[in-house]
Amino acid sequence: MKIYLKKATALLSLLVFTSIFAGNALAAPAKVSLYHNPGCMCCEQYAAYLDNKGYDVNVIDTDDLAGFNDKHGVPPKLASCHTMLIGHYVIVGHVPEPEIAKLLREQPDTKGISLPGMPTGTPGMPGKKQGPFVVRTLSGDVYATF
Repeated sequence: MKIYLKKATALLSLLVFTSIFAGNALAAPAKVSLYHNPGCMCCEQYAAYLDNKGYDVNVIDTDDLAGFNDKHGVPPKLASCHTMLIGHYVIVGHVPEPEIAKLLREQPDTKGISLPGMPTGTPGMPGKKQGPFVVRTLSGDVYATF
């Protein structure tokens, strides 16, 4: 009985240590609502990319993405093939996951971010990267360059 109790105590200590130092690893995955035009395969690939990164992605078809973007304050020049809602942020296009994680972690005072268009070499878009990509806030300021 003493050995069993020691093992149980050691296991409990390990669980407490892990929960203290794991931080976000134990947090619930961020819920993502990804709105896109039906049949867009790059959006499906992007959703799978986020899913593999630990996000809880719900893909929603819409026949009026432009209207959806307008409702959520996305200027036409910052539009892409899909728009996501994550928490209180709007995220447009094939934004790499590290930039999304940074946004959610730092909680800047912005409505959202965008990687406009459908640049090759971004997550979900086949092909080789052709140059630096600029992620912008929805007000047009540079958020990140990669």
